[in-house]
Amino acid sequence: MEEERLVVLTASNRDDGVRHQIERTVHTHGRLRDMRMKELPHLETAIEALRDGHGDIVAMSAFDWEDQAVDGLMIVGVLPRKEPTWVLVGPDKPEYLLPESVVMCDHELLRRQMRRMRSDLVLMSKEELLAHLGHEETFASLEVDEQWPWIEERMNQGEFAGFIVPRSIHAGHRMKSRRHTLGLQRDQSESERERFVPPPLHGFTLLVARQGFPKASIREMVDPSAELAYRLEAAMLESLDPVYHPITGMYVEQRKITTFLKKATNEGDETLLNTLVDPNKRRGVYKAGPRVELLIETLNPSGTVTAACERIVLPEDSHVGMVNLLREFMELVNLMTTEHDSTKRNIPGLPDSFSEPRPAMMRLTEEE
Repeated sequence: MEEERLVVLTASNRDDGVRHQIERTVHTHGRLRDMRMKELPHLETAIEALRDGHGDIVAMSAFDWEDQAVDGLMIVGVLPRKEPTWVLVGPDKPEYLLPESVVMCDHELLRRQMRRMRSDLVLMSKEELLAHLGHEETFASLEVDEQWPWIEERMNQGEFAGFIVPRSIHAGHRMKSRRHTLGLQRDQSESERERFVPPPLHGFTLLVARQGFPKASIREMVDPSAELAYRLEAAMLESLDPVYHPITGMYVEQRKITTFLKKATNEGDETLLNTLVDPNKRRGVYKAGPRVELLIETLNPSGTVTAACERIVLPEDSHVGMVNLLREFMELVNLMTTEHDSTKRNIPGLPDSFSEPRPAMMRLTEEE
């Protein structure tokens, strides 16, 4: 029996990487089955076409799933996650930028993380930078697809030192300027390089279909580990008070245990090694199979204080691990943002100053 054609709908480039990833996926898997991609001008049009039966699947980002009217539709799979870390676009690495260099960044979390690394930089939003340079009217007159190339050209002209954006924007506009990854791993070769836990839900391409779609028909296209990471990050974000959303980084990834063992051994991280030990066996014996790593962090506005938690769990324990991680994180944040009153209790061996009132260790909404 001949296999039915699979029609995948997508929208024009939306700076989220979805359009380019689904195009490559259809090109790869279309060699093995009857499959074609149909591009529509707007995502809303693609969703409506799906409802009307003019396509089988719509590819969209995790943010589109939250923002669009998707009643009656379901997520049938997630493509392998694209790199969610953001990049600094410019000629120099962040370590080598001149003091007081102007860098454009629209995301508050990335601004705080960059201040943690380089407190001397001048970080501006797009609107602040345009006002500073006097280019507001010129920018407003540009078409949407002309805006990022124009910003890149202004940077190349030396009007500012660089700009921080999701990796998909750099790739989607085929920028020729160098990109410097603000990565998840601390760079051992750069003493100043800090870890940048990215904003949640970046890099996911969701495949959405009508209720009843046979998921088994696209098994070869999707990545179950990416879907698990998406479900966990989305649940973490939903459980977090919205006030924390713009200033909290989250990341979930499933990896082989050998990756964690190699990292822990190279860095001499005994704590990480202990978390990988099978509790039902003697020390040094590791339970086989992959692990899920969960990271979360937030910073004060100046980037001088960070509250962060991380956890490594077995995939079958990932939901419980996520719940425990969030609980620990919120307890830590509450502790660090609470002022401590003076106490009359004297504890032997501690100085008198221990009983004095103390300000909060960090403030999330104002400079200290």
